[in-house]
Amino acid sequence: MYLTSLATIARSAGLKVVEQPGWEKRGHGQMSGVKAVVCHHTAGSPAGNAPSLGVVQNGRSDLAGPLAHYVLGRDGTVYVVAAGLCWHAGAVLNNDWSNNWSVGIEAEATGTAAWPEEQLDAYARLCRALCAAYGLPISAVLGHKEVCAPKGRKSDPNFDMSTFRARVASANTTTTTTGGFLMALSDADQKFIYDKVKDIDSTLGAVYAATGGKQTFGSAFVEMMKRVDFLWSVAANTPDLNHDGKQGDVSLVNWRQWQADQEAKQTAALDEIRGQLAALTAKLGA
Repeated sequence: MYLTSLATIARSAGLKVVEQPGWEKRGHGQMSGVKAVVCHHTAGSPAGNAPSLGVVQNGRSDLAGPLAHYVLGRDGTVYVVAAGLCWHAGAVLNNDWSNNWSVGIEAEATGTAAWPEEQLDAYARLCRALCAAYGLPISAVLGHKEVCAPKGRKSDPNFDMSTFRARVASANTTTTTTGGFLMALSDADQKFIYDKVKDIDSTLGAVYAATGGKQTFGSAFVEMMKRVDFLWSVAANTPDLNHDGKQGDVSLVNWRQWQADQEAKQTAALDEIRGQLAALTAKLGA
């Protein structure tokens, strides 16, 4: 599988996102799934926002890129590098933490200098959004120094991971998230926006299903789909839509469940069409 929702996930945390050209098809083959988020620092130059971006994307003389799925700049900008397999974890203590099963984040840092607060905030919010998107516990957010084999082989990131995980657990709970501006709206207005975006997505999905998924869509349609995905990232993070005291998480889960239901309906519709075509083909053959 290719993790083609990585940009949308980052935006759902209210972060500035830059999509590197070709990222959706970049990787050393497909991922097996997502069971962990592995945090790194680049140990790169002390100057610039993301001077290691080119190396992470294209690799080094001794290791081909991509070397991580994301690069996190010093100002909190998230650069989306790859959707496929990345060489970031190396040898690990548990297969669930391996390259095949983990999202790798390379944060621009020297490993010795102090971390900008805006970067740490973005780091935590990105990890929280990934946990929500892939149904992971906060304990699945791990430092490279925690997963590497043998122990002690790596030292990144150079901050206390227990403290960082506590920060991840409390991230995305303020109006700084993408959906934060919706707090000024009533629950009824939030629900109205949610339902409208849901209707648009359902309509676009119906068009896709009607063509059997084989329609070659133009650039305008592709752009529209991206914009709808972004709208969903906003709607899914509306604060406490169902009054359960949790911001974002439950509405995002509800959205993922609704999306899964829609995909199941589309699959059933396609299976029915395939059955009809098979019967017609058999009849014509007879």
